[in-house]
Amino acid sequence: MIRSFIALELKDNETTERIETFSSRLKQNQPKLKLVQPENLHMTVKFLGNIPESLAPKIYAILKDEINSKIFQGKNYKYILKGVGQFNKFSVLWIKLIGDINLLQEIKNSVENLLYERLKIDHDKRQQFKPHLTIGRLRKERINYKTFEIFKKIIHENKTTEFGEFTIDQIKLKKSELSPKGPIYSDLVY
Repeated sequence: MIRSFIALELKDNETTERIETFSSRLKQNQPKLKLVQPENLHMTVKFLGNIPESLAPKIYAILKDEINSKIFQGKNYKYILKGVGQFNKFSVLWIKLIGDINLLQEIKNSVENLLYERLKIDHDKRQQFKPHLTIGRLRKERINYKTFEIFKKIIHENKTTEFGEFTIDQIKLKKSELSPKGPIYSDLVY
């Protein structure tokens, strides 16, 4: 079994550096905040979970032949990462993606439909694509409440901060290996 997901990768170095600088500021305030490593920054299109190893090449072929070749066609699409937000009472911190969200919804729908039609992989319960880049996670029991108000203020002050470009030119099948230091992501290529 392979733990896997389908994603759009953040490859813009300047944007990654700005996010890293901001994330470090958050971590100084909340030392137990688990940051996403810069090399792991991505936008999940579909989380697959544990899949049989034999299924991975079939998923890869669908992404390559149907999505990357037909939708992207070698084109780059530029988006902006702007505005910090949070889900679930600050347990997930993220940056919003600004740009042609309809294209991303079309990509998500195509991926979902093709995987279901050809491989019987169920659709996600949540159909609408909410484009966001997760930058960190903070479990409730690890919150430092002495500095939590300052932490919330930092997030609020950055609700409109622009972090830079997010250029998309392909979708990838990724492998996620869990380790004590956090997940290790790699491309699955066949």
